[in-house]
Amino acid sequence: MYGSTSLLVAAETIIFVCSGVLASLSYRAYRRRRSRSLGALCGGLSLVAIGTLIGGLLIALGIGTFVHAASTSAAFVAVGFVVVTYGMYAGRLSSQST
Repeated sequence: MYGSTSLLVAAETIIFVCSGVLASLSYRAYRRRRSRSLGALCGGLSLVAIGTLIGGLLIALGIGTFVHAASTSAAFVAVGFVVVTYGMYAGRLSSQST
């Protein structure tokens, strides 16, 4: 049980750091270009980072069950990737119309 918890915490930490860095870079690019797709990318990656942070905190603090923490994290990550996908699709449509 402890090995799998350590693996989950390590994976959540890697996801949090990488999504946070990518969200920061996409925000800087959004500020330069004012592109809706970059704004959506930043928002989606921020949701991924927030979801992993909340899931990790719930696990670390022992709030709720392990399943609740993992489900909360997965829900934020799923919504974040829906926003990222929308941003990439909307960006493709806007570039075709010009």
